[in-house]
Amino acid sequence: MGRTRKVLMAVLAAAAVIAASAGLSSCEKYILPTLTLSQDTLLVNKNAQELSLVVNTEVNWSFDLSSAGASWLTVTPDIGLGVATVKIQIEENGGAKVRRATVPVKTATLERNLFIVQSADDVLPEP
Repeated sequence: MGRTRKVLMAVLAAAAVIAASAGLSSCEKYILPTLTLSQDTLLVNKNAQELSLVVNTEVNWSFDLSSAGASWLTVTPDIGLGVATVKIQIEENGGAKVRRATVPVKTATLERNLFIVQSADDVLPEP
């Protein structure tokens, strides 16, 4: 009976080690999401233009254009998953004032801002 008990204890100990290591490996595989933009500030002249920007994340993301209050720009696509190149279409600034927009880019847990400054002439604006 003593030998059976020792074998049983060894099997239980091995099972506990396997279960514990399986739990650790699943934790080690979980990576916290990140969110980066290839540029966080765009300085442009008054002309209409299309620019490219890379969103880099592991999860779903979206551009919150409604909170930016900038009807003079569009982002395509404005939602996505993972790494993607988006096109930012900026309309011509026919006014006499510099235009500025802060566009939030969001995941479920992260947020970055894209700052866009468009001059009222052919010269690039100051940051």
